[in-house]
Amino acid sequence: METRRSHRPAPPESVLEVNGGKRLSGSVRTSGFKHSLVTAAAAAASAPVSIGNCPDIVETEVLSRLFRTLGGSADLVDGTLTLDASALRHSELPADLVGRIHGSMYLLPGLVARAGSVRMPASGGCPIGEGPHGRPVEHILSVMERFGAVGRVAPDGTIEVTATELTGCTIDLLDYTRNRALMSGPMYGGATKTALLTAAVARGTTTLHHLYPKPDVTDLVAVLRELGADMEFTGPETLVIHGRGAGALRQKVRRTLIPDLIEVVTWICVAVTLGDAPLHIAGPDMPRVVEALRPEFDLFGRMGVRVDVAQDALTAHPAQGPLRPVEFTAASRTVFSDSQPFLALMAGYAAGPTTITEAVWEHRFGYVPGLAALGMRTTQDRHVLRVDGPCPPHVGGLDLHATDLRAAAALLLAALAVPGTTVLRNHGHLDRGYRDLTGDLRALGADVRTAALAPQLP
Repeated sequence: METRRSHRPAPPESVLEVNGGKRLSGSVRTSGFKHSLVTAAAAAASAPVSIGNCPDIVETEVLSRLFRTLGGSADLVDGTLTLDASALRHSELPADLVGRIHGSMYLLPGLVARAGSVRMPASGGCPIGEGPHGRPVEHILSVMERFGAVGRVAPDGTIEVTATELTGCTIDLLDYTRNRALMSGPMYGGATKTALLTAAVARGTTTLHHLYPKPDVTDLVAVLRELGADMEFTGPETLVIHGRGAGALRQKVRRTLIPDLIEVVTWICVAVTLGDAPLHIAGPDMPRVVEALRPEFDLFGRMGVRVDVAQDALTAHPAQGPLRPVEFTAASRTVFSDSQPFLALMAGYAAGPTTITEAVWEHRFGYVPGLAALGMRTTQDRHVLRVDGPCPPHVGGLDLHATDLRAAAALLLAALAVPGTTVLRNHGHLDRGYRDLTGDLRALGADVRTAALAPQLP
């Protein structure tokens, strides 16, 4: 007997409807640095960790639910997230939570030290790397195996890790770079965080050479020290950890996150490309933000972008005439890979060609077809992008698709520059990196709203 297929229409898709062409002005307040939320993973030790200026984003929600599911506690009150893992009693993590964020991977060292084995479904995150799940995980297992763990990845992405005991070792973290001379690659930062977290809950001495130097790692070192880990730098990039097991990490910790570095870059891009007046960007300890973004601020200076710095605020100014073209590489120790989509958009306002080389993620240029459709002159050759400015976005009436978090943000800002209506699909990526980007843009004068739209036909 023939089986009839249902022809009921699919439910409408939620999209962003962007009515561009308006100039923006006002002030915004930044959230805490998304990448430093890895400090939450350190709370798999035996003491509570309180994280101030915590971003109210999907990562925070999912990490909180993971801790509660595992038997711990998590409370977000007035911007401070307090995690207490002292009562954790489970070691199998639920797929519906793990699959939403990549940061769940950093719970592995603490959980293995506690339970001896962990089973974790495939983690989530932006699909900007190679492999069937879009983000590498093999380096996480490789690092833990150096401490004596045994790990495997099933075809469906599920990870299983066991260890009778984690013991100290020596690791040169440049082993986890793709380009050793440039000290860059998609596994470098994750390998460093995994090594720190594992060394802190292992027994014996661990020596780590050439640590990834960005604030998410330096913040993690500070948190682990405050928890009770015995760590000392014996050279500029060599850290020695004298591990005494997870039970030694039992001192209460309170840390305040610096403003999210990539959110700051996002707002500077807004001011430069869409601003009608200087945009005030508020947040604690802005001089440290500027230092952490030194490569980006060097580029801003070369491009002719003006940003005034105060202790608790930045003031970014609209472009006065064409920007200057630049050439740069986004790499693990220079410009953040997350920053380059916004710099590419700004390059459309430059008087000449800008060349961008991506040396971290294989698929970071997912936003380029959207910028090209909006009228920007772009040429991509694998990991090199050329933007032939001046070519600001100007083509309206388009239906764009975001491939990842930063692509969604860059395309949203580009669409706001174009008079008329642009539709942005797959905008849910934004919730993993911004508290309420569309709401903040509306407060500055943008016309952007969520709308229901029938899905595209295949």
